[in-house]
Amino acid sequence: MIGTEAAPPAAQRRGRSSLRALLHPWALVSHAIVLGVVAVLIALGQWQVERLDQVRTSNALLAERAAATPVDVTDLLTGTTIDERAVEFRRVSATGVFRPDEEVVQRNRIQRGLQGLDVLTPLDLGNGLTLLVRRGWVPTTMDTPPVSDAPPPSGLVTITGILERSVTQPSFGARDPDDGVLERIFHPDTARLDRQMSGTLLPVVLRMDALPGADATTLPTAPEAPGLDEGSHLSYAAQWHLFALLAVVAYVLWWRTRLRRVDAPVG
Repeated sequence: MIGTEAAPPAAQRRGRSSLRALLHPWALVSHAIVLGVVAVLIALGQWQVERLDQVRTSNALLAERAAATPVDVTDLLTGTTIDERAVEFRRVSATGVFRPDEEVVQRNRIQRGLQGLDVLTPLDLGNGLTLLVRRGWVPTTMDTPPVSDAPPPSGLVTITGILERSVTQPSFGARDPDDGVLERIFHPDTARLDRQMSGTLLPVVLRMDALPGADATTLPTAPEAPGLDEGSHLSYAAQWHLFALLAVVAYVLWWRTRLRRVDAPVG
């Protein structure tokens, strides 16, 4: 009939209904929440990727420095300010006299699957400086320093090893007492140990190589080289990104089902 407007096609009506449903205030809130969750999941995945890059960089630096020719520790650690990051993992040699009377043991050390302690003995470098040396692992029964069953070599010695950074006391968790003379420690905190050791304790720890002639039965057992494992960062990154993808897919499928119900003809 002339003057009568034709009704919109069914497909057009369904499209308008779907659009109204998608733009409804509660739907917009739902979209924002899901987008926020997806953004967080992606951010967590990217953080794991960044951590993997950091580990790979650290491993490459460790491998490079560990393979280098040792330099004398007194030549490397000069000046009033020592950049611990710059000297970490450096291979060095050190000449001095061990002071077992000032020895400490570090708790909760695992080697070859066995619980024990690490023996840390100060080495007098003869110039007013002292270097804390991680000589190796002993079983938990040898928890009283000086460890008589695992003595250091006597007299003037030259040793080699790799430098580790000092570990400061954490804000929470296991901490070493602030006062008194420590015999057993949780952390090789050179600033804390400097109070009870002769000379000026350098702010690094030397992880000593095995002495010539030492074998698997010699105590202390030489410290194991730090692992170059990349950890689980790559798998965690993949998981977080997969969760983000699944969240998007699940949300789209959920809306697809809902919109079909909205557009379904009545009667």
